[in-house]
Amino acid sequence: MSLNISVLQEIQRLQKDEENGVLVLSRPGERLTITYRDGIVQSASSSQETHRLGTYFVREGLLKEKDVLKVAAEAKKRKIMFGEVAVENRYLDPAELADLVRRQAMDLLTYAFEEGFKVETYIKGIRSFYASAGISVEHILLEMSRRNPAALDADSKTVFALKQGENLAGVPWFPKELAILGELDGTANIEILTQSTGIDEPTVRKILAVFSRLGIIEQVGDDPTPGSSPECEPTSPIKKSEFAFERLVPFVSNPVFSEELEVIKNPSSFISEQFKTLKVRIRQDHQNSPRVLTISSPEQQDGKSLVSANFALALAMEKGRRTVIVDCDLRSPSLDKYLGVIPEPGLIQHLSNGRFLPHCCMRRIGNLYFMTSGGISESPTEMLSVRKMKELIESLRRDFDTVILDAPPYSPVADAQIISGLSDGVIMVIRSGKTSKSNIEHAFKVIDKKKLLGVVFNDVVPTLLNSYYHRYHYAYGGYGKAGDSGKRRLRSTPKGYLDS
Repeated sequence: MSLNISVLQEIQRLQKDEENGVLVLSRPGERLTITYRDGIVQSASSSQETHRLGTYFVREGLLKEKDVLKVAAEAKKRKIMFGEVAVENRYLDPAELADLVRRQAMDLLTYAFEEGFKVETYIKGIRSFYASAGISVEHILLEMSRRNPAALDADSKTVFALKQGENLAGVPWFPKELAILGELDGTANIEILTQSTGIDEPTVRKILAVFSRLGIIEQVGDDPTPGSSPECEPTSPIKKSEFAFERLVPFVSNPVFSEELEVIKNPSSFISEQFKTLKVRIRQDHQNSPRVLTISSPEQQDGKSLVSANFALALAMEKGRRTVIVDCDLRSPSLDKYLGVIPEPGLIQHLSNGRFLPHCCMRRIGNLYFMTSGGISESPTEMLSVRKMKELIESLRRDFDTVILDAPPYSPVADAQIISGLSDGVIMVIRSGKTSKSNIEHAFKVIDKKKLLGVVFNDVVPTLLNSYYHRYHYAYGGYGKAGDSGKRRLRSTPKGYLDS
């Protein structure tokens, strides 16, 4: 597919100059508007009904056509965005809205290239968005490359490697693409890539073709061990000693953070300071600071996932500290809701694939790496009990300074005991005035007392007396009515070129 160079050049210029404003593209009888903030595409809209956001709601089964008109009328009356009204009326959550906004914007950008739109004008100015697309030039080029069906035509023994020095974390790679990227951080040929990742050869060739069109790989020879003796195995890969997390794990460019993430929304507040204090006290009170931490609660709705997310963000703010949080609650996951991201890929996808390494189903926001649940499992206890779950934790222990495991509650299932058995320490979250005494007693009966680091009291009214900590007790000021979310609709992501 040939790109409209003048449009592409203008998009590249706007990103380079970190512009704020609206780019207008046109062709006879039609106009597109692309909105920018700091050089990144925030939204796109069209004068044609078929490309409007409401059409995507109907296509996804979130709204009926008559409801689109009602939402649009309310948005116009209140002078707010269509998507914001849809979220308020619970047709979808903010992360799903951001996903739809991104897909709509990408479709419109692709449409503009395909149909020969021209640059009409650019108007400077700043607009605010409830949920943004967060699309960069690199993301556009990746999507255009994915839409090219041609596979790489090369000998299976030809050796490839990533070009050195490029940071590739700025785009949303698929897990299979990340699996190949990880192998190519050393050197490998097609035969090696199929063996090491378990991905079939036609798919490997499609992925390599995408990388080749993007110009991020290079051919380095016909033997992955140049200069080796004839006795050496010709298909032995050369790999880096450590996966390049900072260069390859995708960072989410359009998260919609929950207002309850106090560490992000109000970093200087009393509550945020308590998370920082908790971090310091745990280290001070333990000669060997625990590396893998399980955060759980006696029962549902105690707020353990909210505590997990805030605590992980507090840890990730330290320079030089690599922190990861994993949503291990496969019955009622909520990490994706708090971070404002789509639930896939995540833990379920990692555990379900025999060969994928953890980074293939991982993403990051700032310095915080995370693995969402990936959805809701039909057999969570069995899935958490598999050998690969233990191998995952050991792998994360090697690669990260701190690993936070957001575990299910201790009652009424045994999932939390499985997770805490894989960790170095456990933090228990109890919700003041809500958690039942019987469930608290049950949790403390089954927990390994040697691993118990402390208790977080949630929903405590803040007073000067509510800021103390010792081995089994840490209290901090109120979270209002914060708690874990129940089950909600999880939509599958749209099919890509690797699913055809």
